[in-house]
Amino acid sequence: MKRGDPLVIPATTFNTFVDAARDFQDRQRSAQRDAVREQRDTGIVLIRNESGADRERFDVLGIEGPIIERVDNEDEFKQRVALRGVVPSSPHPGKFAILLEPANDQAIVRACVDGVCVARVRMVDEAHTSADVAIGVASRLESGDSGTARLLWIEPVEDRQDPEVAWTVARIGGGGGGSVTAAFAMITSKTGSSPPFRYAAVQATMDADGVWTQVGGGAAYNNVFNIEEQGAGGQWVNPLVVGDVVLIFAAPDPGIDAFVCTRSHYRGTY
Repeated sequence: MKRGDPLVIPATTFNTFVDAARDFQDRQRSAQRDAVREQRDTGIVLIRNESGADRERFDVLGIEGPIIERVDNEDEFKQRVALRGVVPSSPHPGKFAILLEPANDQAIVRACVDGVCVARVRMVDEAHTSADVAIGVASRLESGDSGTARLLWIEPVEDRQDPEVAWTVARIGGGGGGSVTAAFAMITSKTGSSPPFRYAAVQATMDADGVWTQVGGGAAYNNVFNIEEQGAGGQWVNPLVVGDVVLIFAAPDPGIDAFVCTRSHYRGTY
């Protein structure tokens, strides 16, 4: 066939071309839908780096909200999850994303907000198994007695480039805006002349016979307050003694270096 010659295509051949084109378009649309569905199902979302600087893979950004809000474009808002990421600050414990690829300032990249991923963590205490954001720090998480990241594996100290910062495998998210992690601890000291007393405690464990002991090299808790001694109704009701085993939690405000503990007591009739 030469240029300019009339094109004669049998009807069956033409229909085959049309069917093939439609099939190709359908598969493209299906792949796009699957990609969006995969992001929603796996906890991987798009995030725009609004931290004011370029970021490396596995850096941490606090979640500030969606890029497109419903009032701006309802259809686009419903179509896919795309978030704004900033340097973590006080509202961001439990609300952060770990970048899965490098991000120039204002670039949109993939990030993990829920699931298992690699994370850099500053190990404040080698006994810690939880972590969360550090205020003003986008390069890593910080370990603690509680936090929304659960450390499934921690790089040994001898293998680290920086002995204080470990590569970890962490489980983040979990469907909530913040989780509370409790630990068992044994009271080791008590100060003060009236409640609420100030306690210290160490991590504790129980054997098969129900005997509690301190964990050697375990977490230590200073500045601990018994929640049952708080307020007028708790004065003198349930003071703790050295050797008591309690449930212990980090203070609600992550910026406060304190812990809260509780223990069930029988108060009798009064």
